[in-house]
Amino acid sequence: MSLGTLVVVVASVVLLAAAVLQLRAGPLPFPAIITAALTSSLCYTVGGATAEESTAPSIPIVMGSLVGVMALVAMVVSLVPRTPQADRERRAPLVIAAAGTIVGSLGLLLHQLL
Repeated sequence: MSLGTLVVVVASVVLLAAAVLQLRAGPLPFPAIITAALTSSLCYTVGGATAEESTAPSIPIVMGSLVGVMALVAMVVSLVPRTPQADRERRAPLVIAAAGTIVGSLGLLLHQLL
């Protein structure tokens, strides 16, 4: 296992832990959206390093695209105006962004460990 692989695996595990903590923490979706965007950029970085070796898109590039779309959906859903009480109880943007982080992290782990 090389140093680069170890760094990506550790970063993926940290992102998974961050997603779980954000789901448990509270109703604000923006930290989870930012974490999903960071996960997407990490997926693209890892996928770009491996894209030179193959002709088909790699797992991290596909997962990075999926996580990026999920982060955008979470942003749009969080900006839809509602009543103040409904805003405090709404968890959909948080769940969408955390799910994107989990999907991206699992994709990175799958790519590195296979």
